[in-house]
Amino acid sequence: MNPVKIEVLINFMENPVVMGHKNIILISSMLLLFTFTSAFGDQGIAIRAGHILTISDNPIENGIILIKGGKIEALGQNVVLPEDVRLIDANDKFVIPGLIDAQSRLFVMDSELDESRTIAPELNILDAIDPFIKEYREVLAQGVTAVCVAPGSHGLIGGRSAVLKLNGSKNIDRMVLKADATVKAAVGMSTGNTSSSLARLEHYSSIREALIATKVYMQTKEKADREMAEYNRKKAEYEKKDSGKETEKKEKPKRPARFRSSPASDVLAQVLRKEIPLQVEAHRVTDILNVLRLADEFGFTLILDKCTEGYLIADEIARRKASVIVGPVSTSFVDMPRLEYRNHDMSNASILSKNGIKTALGVSGRDGASSKFITLAAAMAAANGMDKDAALRAITLTPAEMFGVADRIGSLQVGKDADLVILNGHPLDTQTRVEMVLIEGKVVFERKSQQ
Repeated sequence: MNPVKIEVLINFMENPVVMGHKNIILISSMLLLFTFTSAFGDQGIAIRAGHILTISDNPIENGIILIKGGKIEALGQNVVLPEDVRLIDANDKFVIPGLIDAQSRLFVMDSELDESRTIAPELNILDAIDPFIKEYREVLAQGVTAVCVAPGSHGLIGGRSAVLKLNGSKNIDRMVLKADATVKAAVGMSTGNTSSSLARLEHYSSIREALIATKVYMQTKEKADREMAEYNRKKAEYEKKDSGKETEKKEKPKRPARFRSSPASDVLAQVLRKEIPLQVEAHRVTDILNVLRLADEFGFTLILDKCTEGYLIADEIARRKASVIVGPVSTSFVDMPRLEYRNHDMSNASILSKNGIKTALGVSGRDGASSKFITLAAAMAAANGMDKDAALRAITLTPAEMFGVADRIGSLQVGKDADLVILNGHPLDTQTRVEMVLIEGKVVFERKSQQ
């Protein structure tokens, strides 16, 4: 409420006699409006659910989730509800966090995903986002509330990815949960289903050279910064005037040469400082091992993407503590035949997770709408040996942790965004339907309204 109006109200309460009849009516109306706004403007939502799968903690049976201001304010079995709260009855249903596809193509045209330049980390996927793509509604209706969209795999270092919310906004800034989530790279990709060991080694060598050059760039920049700081110190001393006293005339300091910055090197410097993870697509054992060697040498935070033959060297990946996004779980999601998937195994995610490797799942489908199959991907992984809880975590909290957004999404916890899904059965049951989806406490999909 306007501070001036509040002051008028206070004056009225302190001196009601001096106020005229018309002013009293006006003030009374303002009080009524203020009361109405307070009572209904911040109305919360409460969901009474039979099964709450928090992901980060034990499931809650017959619990309540209280939502206010787009955040989860409380959850548990003994939540006290305000009188004005809107109650959603989900007594016989499951409630889970909004799902995340870590390998989505949503909001981006296929032609925009691949960059022909070999090393281009300064490119940003947000410059290619089209918020008017309608397929997001199909994806949202399956409980997906966030996606990570990254550049394609034609460039060795193709640019920066972003995590987006499917909140229906046509303003990209409002869709973005996190820009610069990762820097996307690729090693060993075939051309026309043909490849050679020499060509794949060249990919590894080119990325290594770029990282070495970045280390030199960082050292040069640090030196230039030190020289500039010293110059500014001497300049301040030179310009300082001694009040009334004659001092020995000092030589005017010479300004150092201006440092020439490089946008590409600045981004890779963030990778080497562990400010942004390097997400590297690698399919075959030799390529995965080459990427692990890069991580050993340069110490960056590594996310292995696709990692098709990772199950063959799970111990090596585990030893480096690298994270993995497995996808596709099934080759039915992609156009085949593909040389990269020659040794594809549907138990890949199971083997990696059982070796203690942080494993997320992605659809990695043919188009953006394929993200709607994320629960099917998790169900397939579970059917091939992955623990069910781990499979569900792999499409919620694990990718949120990898992309640095676990403080906002990925699990049902007090203080996090109220992005959640109500289903009529367990999320990994293929007969389960999504009944309702909320993003930041707002209902963005409801099955009844779609029939």
